[in-house]
Amino acid sequence: MTKQWMGAALALGVGLCATDAAACENGVEIRVVPITRLVAQGAQALAQEHPARAVDLAGRAIRRIRGSRRSTRNRLLMNRSKRVLALATVRLDGAVDTERFVVAPSLDAAARQLALRWAVGILEYAFDQEHGPIATAEYAEALARFDSQRARARMLLRGLSAGDVMPDAHGYRVLAGLEDDAADRERALAACRQRAGARAAAICAAPAPGDG
Repeated sequence: MTKQWMGAALALGVGLCATDAAACENGVEIRVVPITRLVAQGAQALAQEHPARAVDLAGRAIRRIRGSRRSTRNRLLMNRSKRVLALATVRLDGAVDTERFVVAPSLDAAARQLALRWAVGILEYAFDQEHGPIATAEYAEALARFDSQRARARMLLRGLSAGDVMPDAHGYRVLAGLEDDAADRERALAACRQRAGARAAAICAAPAPGDG
């Protein structure tokens, strides 16, 4: 287990323990509950630019949670799993079967639009609950997939950029695709490359004007 994964896993475990202390001991539930581990691994896969693996892990977690008893911990895990699955769906251009929780590259355009709309709904719920930088950036990334919502996505991401609270390189990459002005687009791409570091080539490819 890498130090990076352990840090993310323990952070998730502590967050869940804070709301359901009876299910935890010393904030290390992550080590003994496979469902919790699946959720953390799914989030980590997404952070490491492996959205297809994130779909698999989040889907497995959702199926496990559905077969478990109802509890505050499981409700939180379900919400987190759906959020990982939703963002992975956005980054896979909607090529996800959101009922079976599997990557589905053969989906037609209409089915992909339905999957993306599902993802928007999930990420909108998280945004409404939190309004923090991460939830805002994820929601904006999903909104940017729809022409009618691009202006709102741009407004949200500009706000994060102006406040210097953009959570990751993806937010700047999406903002670059939403900017009409070439100078604004280049500024967003430069910030994306700086934030992405060694992963800049994979995340920060220059978008065409108006390409979210």
